[in-house]
Amino acid sequence: MAKVGGFYEGSALSDKTFYGFHLNDQGDCTIDIINDGTTVVKIPDQDTEILDPEAYKHWFWSSDNIDFEFDNSNGHLIMKML
Repeated sequence: MAKVGGFYEGSALSDKTFYGFHLNDQGDCTIDIINDGTTVVKIPDQDTEILDPEAYKHWFWSSDNIDFEFDNSNGHLIMKML
């Protein structure tokens, strides 16, 4: 398994957790976390679907659990690998 800083770079994804980021028109960010092994993950076509409000804006798979929180001083999203 090829890992770079905890993020998975390979093609065997069935036992990894998918993290998909949505961003709506109001600037609200939500994250889909999928690790049930049966849910289909639809990655957007970068040329056409990136403007789709339902499409993922960014995504990654990880073999590590990720904890998300916002920094109180500047509002940046902090991701911690557990």
